[in-house]
Amino acid sequence: MSERFKKVDDKRGQFWRHHINEWSGSGLTQNAYCRGNNLKPSQLTYWKNKFKRQNLPVEFVQVSPGRISEAFHSHPREVLRLNVESGFQIEVPDGFSQTTLTQVLEVLRGL
Repeated sequence: MSERFKKVDDKRGQFWRHHINEWSGSGLTQNAYCRGNNLKPSQLTYWKNKFKRQNLPVEFVQVSPGRISEAFHSHPREVLRLNVESGFQIEVPDGFSQTTLTQVLEVLRGL
C-alpha cells in the first residue's frame, strides 16, 4: 500500500470514527443522524462494522441456568431474545433446535 493511500485511508478512518462516536452518544437513530450530517447510512454501517472487526475483542459472559429459565418463562410467546452488541437480535422459540442454535453462535463468534 502506498504512503499516500495510507494517509487518505487514515483521514477517512478518523472522519468516520468521529461520526460513529458522535452518533453513538446522540441518542438518534442511525438514519436520523446521517440525515442531519449529510452522510449515507450505508457508509456509516460499513465503517462501523470495519472498526468492530479490527478492534473489538471477543468477550464471553456466563449466564446462570436460572436466568435462562427466567427469560424463557417471562415472555408470553415463549421466545428467548438474545441481543448481540453488533446489532443482531436472535430469537430462540420454545422447542428450538439446539444444533441450529450452536451453529448460529459459532458464526457469531467468527464475526
